[in-house]
Amino acid sequence: MIELGIVDLSAESRRRLTAVVERWAWTPPDFKISLPRLSLHSLSPEEIRFHGGLDVCVVGPELIGCDAAFIHGIRKQLNDKVLIAVLDARTYSFGLVEQLSRLGVDDVFLDTATSEEFFRRILLLQRRFQGKKRGSLLVVDSARGGVGKTFITATVAEGWYAHGKSVCMVDTDVLAQDLARFFKVKPHVNEPLRLLIEQQRVVTAETVAECVREVWADERKFACMVPPAGRDESIFMSSGAQRGVTAVLEASLLAYDKVIVDSSGLPSTSRNALFQIADEVLFVMNRDISAAFANRQALSLIAGFMRHDAVLTAVLNDTGVGAAPISLLRDEVAVISGRRMRHVVVPRSRRGAAWVCSGYTPYRFLSRSLREIFSDVVESDDKSAPQARLKSLVGSVWRAITGRLGWLTTRAWGKAASARQLKHGEGAQSLLPAVALPIIGPSTTDVDGLVSKPVLLG
Repeated sequence: MIELGIVDLSAESRRRLTAVVERWAWTPPDFKISLPRLSLHSLSPEEIRFHGGLDVCVVGPELIGCDAAFIHGIRKQLNDKVLIAVLDARTYSFGLVEQLSRLGVDDVFLDTATSEEFFRRILLLQRRFQGKKRGSLLVVDSARGGVGKTFITATVAEGWYAHGKSVCMVDTDVLAQDLARFFKVKPHVNEPLRLLIEQQRVVTAETVAECVREVWADERKFACMVPPAGRDESIFMSSGAQRGVTAVLEASLLAYDKVIVDSSGLPSTSRNALFQIADEVLFVMNRDISAAFANRQALSLIAGFMRHDAVLTAVLNDTGVGAAPISLLRDEVAVISGRRMRHVVVPRSRRGAAWVCSGYTPYRFLSRSLREIFSDVVESDDKSAPQARLKSLVGSVWRAITGRLGWLTTRAWGKAASARQLKHGEGAQSLLPAVALPIIGPSTTDVDGLVSKPVLLG
């Protein structure tokens, strides 16, 4: 997405110039569906110094007509950016164009220019925008329902957030809206997103931000995008809707480090389009042997759509359904000829399965099992990685020792109590000692020392 600043003297002139640029961006020809998206910022000349991240600066006719020398000051502040001047019929002249070129303007437009002319110039200037920061797109998919796609989406999102990344979860299940409901994200009817998908509004950074709701208020972003307003998943069926979803995700990748899509409610055509642009696909499967063929076929299809540099991860989620050996699934089912895959085994966790009502996300209880998903973060920190592994090893040994000692102490206490009761005839009372049950409630410290925020339960 191109960050475009609109600069003019008065607020009224900036409003008119913004309407002109929106008209150019609103009606591109159909064959330009891959054109860069625009994020518009209306600025006064004094506010330019606070917006160094602009890619293109558009200067209006009122500022140029007042004093064209302002352009020289703007060029100094935006030395390596594209500077465009927009003239109207009253201010346009060949001498003024020559003066603007000497002052550093890269191109000149008339306010009567067409959309095709505008985008043709933008395409020629787009080579200057290389190296723009962009996040990673993760898609969570499966061959059938009920295997834990939403569960894995929430877990991976919390894990990346715990590793210091800004995260946006995208819920596409129009009917159930499980991901949004579990995180208590409101509103549950996302009308702005429907307008963007149906291409009734221009996709910009500002319009996409209206579709996102923060889950936790923190210095980093942890947000969720509620499904669009609609009766069923047919809202994603048209080719225009697929282009709209792609444009919304591209805009989100400029605002977040990780964008994680739960594809539960997407039709197959829309999912295939996401596989082509995804940086990583997490394929979730359980231990049900009857789904082995479907999982193998779905993995082959996904691998055919993905880029060669994208990561394909098979997540073996033990939901308690079926008893197929993990080794069989890893070696015979979750394998694609000619493509390297990662395999992550998520063990069955009673507390993790009850994450909706526990006040935690599942990552609190499954952080060790999912460590390989965040391997690029762990391996990049060469200094802290050995210390973290040593701390984890010491913690595991200490928990094993204390657990064994606690069991021995409880057993010895029970035998002593039984002996006293037999000696004094106290057979009517219970011989079981009081056992401390785990407390399920808000907490701040993870078993690995990571901070885990409680879910807002209303």
